[in-house]
Amino acid sequence: MTDDVENLLRAHVANPFFVLALSPAAPAADVERQAQRLLAELAAELADAQRYRTPFGEHERTPELVRASVAELRDPARRLRHEWWARGMSEPA
Repeated sequence: MTDDVENLLRAHVANPFFVLALSPAAPAADVERQAQRLLAELAAELADAQRYRTPFGEHERTPELVRASVAELRDPARRLRHEWWARGMSEPA
């Protein structure tokens, strides 16, 4: 059971909208632009690009995570699932 909870938490922490620091309402063009910007900033080793915020605290952002995030958001069904979770986690309790 603990592994299930840890896997679920890991999936939510890696929500593409958190990784890319975008609103779930962001259009596809903004997703692509933000990914390219973050990849350039990570390549330049800018400190601000190396971490991202989630409702569970800050986490490390890597080029691989950025690429995986934008790939997830390119698929409409997967994007919808991520939007749902990102909106639910950002709503006040």
